[in-house]
Amino acid sequence: MGCGGGTGARVDARSTPQNARLQAMLATVPDMPAGFSDRARDHWQPPFTPADGNCRKIFAFVEGRPPKEDLSAVSAVTYQGAGVGALAAVSVAVYHGDLSAKRLLTMRDAVSKCVIADDSTPGGSNRLTSFPLPMNEDGWTGRRLKGRVGGYPYEMHLVVARQGRTVMALVNGGVRPPDVKRTEELGRLLMAKVGTLDL
Repeated sequence: MGCGGGTGARVDARSTPQNARLQAMLATVPDMPAGFSDRARDHWQPPFTPADGNCRKIFAFVEGRPPKEDLSAVSAVTYQGAGVGALAAVSVAVYHGDLSAKRLLTMRDAVSKCVIADDSTPGGSNRLTSFPLPMNEDGWTGRRLKGRVGGYPYEMHLVVARQGRTVMALVNGGVRPPDVKRTEELGRLLMAKVGTLDL
């Protein structure tokens, strides 16, 4: 969450100096877009556990559980939105050397193959279907997941992106369909902040 022999897999990525810098950076974001709190809360708790493995993988990343191999730091938070169920969730993972590119490809593949996220619980009624999410940012991969969660209409935008040694996963979701431009604004702001850290 090593170069060469993959020693990073044996290090607790949540207790490194890099992780402390990430947490401090994400704790308060003064220029958050209107409608979102600028103070971070705990990591995202997915509304359900998807049956599909690819959906599970990307949900886990946003929750703060990215692939551990070669991971050197990870931090995940949420920012409360103004609408019903509205929130922005972000997870930032830092990898050793240039291995973030490989991890990004893994996450992109998971996002593209997460076609239907439905509940793994027998009889569960949660179900989100994936649609294209048109974005203007080069190198970003995004999908719109739309359906019902807890009996209510729900939509989330799911985005993965990379900058240097970091891979970021972002969810912008709520009962009211989120705005694509707002999702892009959130992503640009958070990626810019990550870029200011010496990781």
